[in-house]
Amino acid sequence: MDNTQLAQVFQNLIVNGIKFNSQETPKIHISAERKASEWVFSVKDNGIGINPQYSEKIFEVFKRLHKKEEYPGTGIGLAICKKIVERHGGHIWVESELGKGSTFDFTLPINLGEVSKANL
Repeated sequence: MDNTQLAQVFQNLIVNGIKFNSQETPKIHISAERKASEWVFSVKDNGIGINPQYSEKIFEVFKRLHKKEEYPGTGIGLAICKKIVERHGGHIWVESELGKGSTFDFTLPINLGEVSKANL
């Protein structure tokens, strides 16, 4: 796993959780859990949420749900996350409810060589 790319995934998900927030103070919770042959990472926020009908569209390049005037950005962050995760043998998805926040989960296969290097 390329550590720089993994950092980019987390950076995009955290920045989105802060940017797509209402008047409430942004809260981000990050967790990881080992399940069978993969790691499951979660980035949960208390943001504006996403209508479930758009849960696949948001991972497409330049597919924005809001006008640039409302929320700045290029519309490529989540597409990059998806590309990175899939390139490393995982998958990414979102569970969300409008007005209640979003949880982005992604998996990465366990690589025993990297696990032993990280002393996990």
